[in-house]
Amino acid sequence: MWKGRKIVLRPLEQQDAEMLQKWYVDKDFRLAYNEYASVDIQSIKKEIDFLGGSIKDPRVEKVIYLVQRKSDLRPIGLAGLRHIDRRNGNAELVLGIGEKDMRLAGYGVDILIVLLDVVFYQLGMEKAYLNVYDNHDLGLRSAISFGFISEGKMRKQVFVEGKYIDLWTLGLLKEEYEALPIVPKWKRKKARD
Repeated sequence: MWKGRKIVLRPLEQQDAEMLQKWYVDKDFRLAYNEYASVDIQSIKKEIDFLGGSIKDPRVEKVIYLVQRKSDLRPIGLAGLRHIDRRNGNAELVLGIGEKDMRLAGYGVDILIVLLDVVFYQLGMEKAYLNVYDNHDLGLRSAISFGFISEGKMRKQVFVEGKYIDLWTLGLLKEEYEALPIVPKWKRKKARD
């Protein structure tokens, strides 16, 4: 379990399947979180079993956690790492807020800081990156304003809602993360809470 200032990340459990299904059919959630494979409940339950590994296991290449609001442990979204490349020292971050009333409430920043701490300090990686759909303006703006740097755009890379769209890759190096002014402020406030 990983804790931030406003959130807790815990492993997925079978009883989470119906809630995940509800989020997976939400168009806005799918724009931010492109990790789901199916909206079929049995497929979701199998996926939960598959994602039960630990990041400490060197064979594990993907971990997904349920995001809970720290104050009351209300489930609000999903976050994790995929394409964990231990040899080359990088991993992709994935996250999405499933509960509509929790979006734009500062949880995304907290999730990013927790995931980046895991990537850089638990796994000892050099780089973290995000892949963001071109039609997800808020996601692109949020990642860039946080400190991620555009590393390129793959043209017409993904098929979404009946059309091909571009996919942006945004990266953040460990030394860039450590130089971000928001991180120590956020962590100092976490320590006081």
